[in-house]
Amino acid sequence: MNKPQHTYSPISTWRIISLFWKSERKKYAYFNLIVLVLITTVIVGLNILVTYWFKYFWNAVQDYDVNFVIKLIGFFCVLATVFVLLSVYKFYIQSNFAVRWREWLTQHVIGEWLKYKSYYFIENFDEYTDNPDQRIQEDVDQFTSLTTNLFLGLIDAIVTFFAFISLLWVLSGVLHLNLGYFGVWDIQGYLVWIALIYSIFGTYFSHKIGKRLIPLNYEKQHAEADFRYSAVHIRNYAECIAMYRAQADEKKGIIKFFEKAILINLKLINREKKLLFFTGGFQQISIIIPLIAALPMYFAKKIGIGGIQQIMSAFSQVESSLSFFVSSYSNIAAWRACALRLMTFMEKLDKVSHMYIDIKSKHLTCAGKDIIAQNITLKTQSGNVLLEGFNATFESNKNYLIKGPSGVGKSTFIKTLSGIWPFFSGHFSFPNNKKIMYLPQQSYFPLGTLRGALCYPDNHEYSNEKLETLLIEVGLPKYADKLNEVKNWHEVLSGGEQQKVAFIRVLLTKPDWVFLDESTSSMDIVSESKVYSLLKERLPNCSVVSVAHRESLKAFHDSEIKLA
Repeated sequence: MNKPQHTYSPISTWRIISLFWKSERKKYAYFNLIVLVLITTVIVGLNILVTYWFKYFWNAVQDYDVNFVIKLIGFFCVLATVFVLLSVYKFYIQSNFAVRWREWLTQHVIGEWLKYKSYYFIENFDEYTDNPDQRIQEDVDQFTSLTTNLFLGLIDAIVTFFAFISLLWVLSGVLHLNLGYFGVWDIQGYLVWIALIYSIFGTYFSHKIGKRLIPLNYEKQHAEADFRYSAVHIRNYAECIAMYRAQADEKKGIIKFFEKAILINLKLINREKKLLFFTGGFQQISIIIPLIAALPMYFAKKIGIGGIQQIMSAFSQVESSLSFFVSSYSNIAAWRACALRLMTFMEKLDKVSHMYIDIKSKHLTCAGKDIIAQNITLKTQSGNVLLEGFNATFESNKNYLIKGPSGVGKSTFIKTLSGIWPFFSGHFSFPNNKKIMYLPQQSYFPLGTLRGALCYPDNHEYSNEKLETLLIEVGLPKYADKLNEVKNWHEVLSGGEQQKVAFIRVLLTKPDWVFLDESTSSMDIVSESKVYSLLKERLPNCSVVSVAHRESLKAFHDSEIKLA
């Protein structure tokens, strides 16, 4: 047996991020990153020019130099044009990059979700990994867009800091602080120190106030997903609910989920209000601090009004770059919550593969023609024994009927054979290079045409004549002219008709073995006899193993296996 190659390691945010940067799209990723960094650097350079423009413009206004003012206005128009062009293209490239990253990561996560039957194991055996649909659709989208925005925001803050720090240091000069008895303290670049201390203060208190946003955002996503799922659940079981006239009870259930989502949203809003109070005040105070700090130099006639404007602009740039975490805290909290959900989901996918590998290790291949069950013990998920020490040999070209009372584990035995039930011990041996097919009691219908439903899951091309003939032969002649119609066929066809479609799939696939788990339970006895006769006639070399309760099926099987 060839086992899937797999090495497990803990999932981290960085590991999720690095997937794209190590993929076949890495050249695209690095090229866009370089372009965005270059554009960001040029925009920061323009901002430096703007600070000097403010200085010269207001000094010219103060000196009533009309000609120079007009020239400066013209120069500003050029700066503004270049700034707008660069900003628009930065937005375009950044947004396009985030979408392409989302496209790649979504396809990767879907691949991991569908690989090793992870979608099945998570849905049926893991109560902690909720709403995989939301994690694939919403969390991946938010993760890529927020990561892109925050990373480029951080790059912008770093470039801005290093570009303006030397300018602000020079503009600050030396502050002579008279300490009386202790003499005079000369503070070099005092505006830089003010910006640094103020930003540290803001970052610390933003984190103290806003750290609850991370778990609240996580809870919000969870509650919103549960609310959406409850609505989808009603839609999926609309007929059953209507038959039971249980809409009042369903309303209570969906409102309960909705009220939980509202409560968490209100908590989130209240916490964001507190953070907004602080960050709003922080930003307003940051406007007046450089003005107050520059006034001593103005009154000492060391600088003019233009100098004050330049200092305010340079201080604002340095302070905003140092306060990146203050201004972005809400987005950081949302990103962290989203990353946690995505990390736990991908970690679960990683762990589920071990379950799959363990199951595959008990499904051996051999050179013979028979399927052998050796010392099989089946358990429920809670650990209760269903079947113990079971041994059986299913010989090729023979048909077997598996019988037994309800709850003994007949369907579980078929699930175990097919490799989707993990709670068992023992081994199965399967013949090499033989096609095996499993039919569950409830047929699955993909979205699309009836042709697609008939040819599922291999989707080979078959002629209209062949498909129409099969529809007629299994007792579905009224659908023979509807092969290309797109409908929700699961709702259009009755339970018995759905099971007839499943038999058409067997006749098209032509397996060597087919396992039927009460696959005719919704048919009448005449229809059941017809589809089994077709199997025997069209697939004489196919071994049929059926789980059923009806005595009428004995005629189509060579041996009975009773589970007790």
